[in-house]
Amino acid sequence: MLKKRIITGILLILGLTGIVWLDMSFASVDGPLYDGTILALFCAVVVVPLLAAETCQMISRTGRSTSYPVVLVCSILLMLSMWQHERDAMNLPLGVLALSLLLGFMTCSRDRSPQGVINSVSTMLFAIMYSGGLLGFWLMLRSTHDGWVILGAILTVKMGDIGAFATGCTIGRTRLIPWLSPKKTWEGLIGGIVAASVLGGLLAIASQSLPEGDRYSILMGVLFGAVAAVIGLLGDLIGSAMKRDAGVKDSGAMLPGLGGVIDILDSLLLVGPVAWWMLR
Repeated sequence: MLKKRIITGILLILGLTGIVWLDMSFASVDGPLYDGTILALFCAVVVVPLLAAETCQMISRTGRSTSYPVVLVCSILLMLSMWQHERDAMNLPLGVLALSLLLGFMTCSRDRSPQGVINSVSTMLFAIMYSGGLLGFWLMLRSTHDGWVILGAILTVKMGDIGAFATGCTIGRTRLIPWLSPKKTWEGLIGGIVAASVLGGLLAIASQSLPEGDRYSILMGVLFGAVAAVIGLLGDLIGSAMKRDAGVKDSGAMLPGLGGVIDILDSLLLVGPVAWWMLR
């Protein structure tokens, strides 16, 4: 299992690095595309459909109703409208949310009964925000910053995950929240904060070779790493709550040793708004 985790993790990092490189190549000074175009297309064509599918599948396991086509379309529209926020007004995402509410109500009322409409529409809006809205914050950051900033921030979050996992497995004793995630420990949380802070500081030093607007102080790098580790853990716990509610161990089986898309992205999704606020 550990070997599969390592191999899959390395392949994912290499794949992400390649996508960021392509994104920057096509969106260079003389390039034909906006910053983040390749990254946005990859998310719209690959990530969001898989994320929405797993989210809707887990929702259906809880007995609640939702519509995958509506969640998929609205998630993509919301994510892309947030990416375009620097070139267009922020009323685009708000308009997509209003459209999502309307489509959700129409879908949930198709059996001509008001019973459970509020519950179903609320669930659908959650799925749309989770599958598209949180990713939109990462694209918003990319629209104003170098692609290597995005890659560094993502690696910092995942380093927090790795540090927490390694520390928890070796010296973890004190359970953090046993009723939700029995394997999470306070020692693991501290290890994750240390690991993410160290990498954040090192990447801040490396950022001095980037354009002026993409350079960060060591203090900011360390601070972002610490905050990302904590928020990433909360995102992981949200994923755990969803899986426990659905009665599944993993969100999927697509990635050997790691599970599904939500198992990989749960920490990153919640850090998105924090990364946009701290690093923009």
